[in-house]
Amino acid sequence: MKQFKVAVGVLAVTSCFVTMLLYYWHWLMMSENIHFDAGSSEELDIDNKVTHSTIRPRQYGTPMSHVPLDTIYKDAANDESLELAEERGPIYLLDTPGCRIPVSIIPYQIINKKQKHKPGTCGIRAVYLKRVEVDTVQAIIKDKLMKTYLRKGDRYECCYRFFTKYTHPGKERTKIKYTPCHKLKDLQVFTIESDFVNVKCSQKDRLKKTSHVIYDDVYPFVKMVSPNEQSGEEGKRKRFNVLMIGMDSMSLARFSAVMSRTVKFFEENYWLAYRGFHKIGDNTLPNLMATFTGLNMSAVAQKCSGKMDECRDLFIWNKFRKDGYVTAYGEDHLRLPDTFHDEYEFKKPPTDHYMRPFFMKEETEFSNQSLVCAGKAPSGQQILDYALDFAVTYRFKCFFGVFWLNSYSHNANSHPEDGDKTIENFLNRLSYTGILDDTFIIIFSDHGVRFGELRLLPQSYYDERLPGLFMWVPLLFKSRRTRMFHSAALNQYKLVTHYDLYNTLVDIHRVSLNSNSELTALVGVAEGCPRCHSLFKTINANRTCRDAAIDEKWCACHHIYPLTIEDTEAMKSVDLVVRWKKTFK
Repeated sequence: MKQFKVAVGVLAVTSCFVTMLLYYWHWLMMSENIHFDAGSSEELDIDNKVTHSTIRPRQYGTPMSHVPLDTIYKDAANDESLELAEERGPIYLLDTPGCRIPVSIIPYQIINKKQKHKPGTCGIRAVYLKRVEVDTVQAIIKDKLMKTYLRKGDRYECCYRFFTKYTHPGKERTKIKYTPCHKLKDLQVFTIESDFVNVKCSQKDRLKKTSHVIYDDVYPFVKMVSPNEQSGEEGKRKRFNVLMIGMDSMSLARFSAVMSRTVKFFEENYWLAYRGFHKIGDNTLPNLMATFTGLNMSAVAQKCSGKMDECRDLFIWNKFRKDGYVTAYGEDHLRLPDTFHDEYEFKKPPTDHYMRPFFMKEETEFSNQSLVCAGKAPSGQQILDYALDFAVTYRFKCFFGVFWLNSYSHNANSHPEDGDKTIENFLNRLSYTGILDDTFIIIFSDHGVRFGELRLLPQSYYDERLPGLFMWVPLLFKSRRTRMFHSAALNQYKLVTHYDLYNTLVDIHRVSLNSNSELTALVGVAEGCPRCHSLFKTINANRTCRDAAIDEKWCACHHIYPLTIEDTEAMKSVDLVVRWKKTFK
C-alpha cells in the first residue's frame, strides 16, 4: 500500500513537470510567429498568399491588424468574372398555377416628365360655403377677390338659388330647374333646400341696378333624407357602410406610377391591393354592370336595354336601400358621355342622392381637355367633396355610395396625377371623422388605357386588362370576421374580377344583417360568373380565365411573342393596325 502511494506521487510530479515544459515550448513558438504591420501596404489574395508585404516578428501583446472582410470575401454581385449557373427567370405580377401575368409596366412617370404638364386652374373662388348645422350653411364672401371680377366700379350684389333635375317627361336628362335667387351677404346663414347651390354675383351701375353677371359658381351639399325604417338603434351601429370611389381607365401600373401620394397612403394604412384584378369586358359599361349587378352584357342587354328604370332592383345599392341604407351615385364629365346613357340611361334618379343635375348645370373643359371644371373647382374635387359630405352627413346611419371620376383619367391627354393630392386629402379627411371604423372604402377602376399612343407599346396589352383595386377593411370587421379578412388578404395574389367584387358587396350586405351569426362566403351569386365568389372566400390558385368568366380575347394569363420579320403577311397586318391606331391621336 505504501509503495502504491509513492508511485502515484511520482507520477503526479512528473505530469506537472511535463505540462510546464510543453507550455514553455508553445510560448517560444508563438513568439516567433509573424503578422502584418497595420501601417504597411500588403495584398492578400483568396489563396491566402502574402505578397509585397512588410513582415516582422510578432511582438506578443500587440493587437492584430484589421483586414476588411470585403478584401477576403469579394462581392459576387460586382464580380463580372463570376458566371451564374442559372439565369434569373421572368418576374410575374401574378404567379399561380392557373394564371401567370408578367410584370410589364408602361413608363408613365417618364412619359409625364417629357410632356412637362402644368396643372391648370378653374378660376379664383371668391364665395365660400361651409356647413354649420345638418341643414344650414354659411356664406363667406371675399370682397377683395370679388372686386377682381369687376370691370369698373366697386359695387356688386350676390344671390343664391338651388337647382334640381327637371321633372317634365322627356326632359329629365337635358334640363334642370331653379328656385328663385335670394340675396346673399357675407356671413349669412341659410337653410339647405336641395343638394345643389348656385351663387351668382352681378355688377351694379351708378343707379344701383345690376348690369351683368361677373361671378357664377356651384356647390354640392347633401340634404339629409329619411331612410327606410331600420331594426333598432343597436342594429344600425353593427352594420357596415360602403363607399366606392372609381376612376376611369386606371390600371394598377398607372395607379402606382402617377398616384404616388395616394398609393403611399394605402401602404402606410395597410389597405388591401389586388394585383390580379382583371377586367371582364372591353369598356366601362360591362365592367361596372358586372360590379353593380353581377350580370354579363348579354343579360344586361336582354333585361335592361331601353328600360333601365325597370332594372333598379338588380343594382346592389338597391338591395342595401331596401334594408334602410341611404344611397348615392355621382359621375362627372358628362360630355363623354357618362356611363349610363342612350339605351342604358336612367330617366329617374337611381339612388337617394344623384349628382347628374349638378354637372348638367356647368361643366367646362380647359387646357386641351386635360382639366374639367364645375364652377370654380375641378369636377373631381367637387365630386369628392360631395362624397365626403355624404359620408359625414349619414355617419350615424347606414349608407352606400358610388362616385365615379372620369375627368382626371379618361382621355388620352388626361393627367391623373393632378388628382393625386386631392384624393389623398379626401382619404385623410375621411379618416379624421372616424367613419373608417365601420365603413368599407373601395377604390377601383374599370380597365386600363384603351386608346392613344400608349396602345402602341407592347406593355399596353397587359396594362389595359388589369385595372386597379384597393380596399380598406374596417377594424370592426377585422376583429369579428378574422377568417373572412384572412381570405381577402390572401386573394390579393389571385386572379379576381368585377364579378368577385359584386359578390363581395353581397357578402358585406349579408354580414351587416347577420352581425352575430357565423357566415361563409357565398358562391355563384353573380349570374355572369357561376364559379365566382366573394373576396372573403379564398380563391383557388388554379383559377383560370375561363373559371373567372373572362373571355379569351381579354385574358392576360398568357405571354405575347414578337413576330419574325420573315412573316410578311403578319407584318403587313401589324403595319395596317398601327397606321389605323395612329389616326386616333
